[in-house]
Amino acid sequence: MKVQLKQSGGFMGMLKECTLDTHALEPEEADTIRDSVNRTDWNQADQNSGRSRDGYHYYLLVEDQQQTYSAEYTDQTLPESLKPLIAILKRYLKAGRF
Repeated sequence: MKVQLKQSGGFMGMLKECTLDTHALEPEEADTIRDSVNRTDWNQADQNSGRSRDGYHYYLLVEDQQQTYSAEYTDQTLPESLKPLIAILKRYLKAGRF
């Protein structure tokens, strides 16, 4: 499974991104990512999440062998099911360009 996160916003308005392949991660991290993806109702993703002052905006893309999921969230609209996934991905974020 490949997972991409693009994070923008925050106090400094920084743009950061990362792309991970679960096959290259520690088994515990990979399991957490798979569980988080499987517990999320991707049909309920808030596609009109808007922006929040000094908050983060997340663009998430998940590709596995059967499906591709994409969604946009803010800190306020991020579902509980995705918080463990975002926590892992944030450890790998690097400055980037959108």
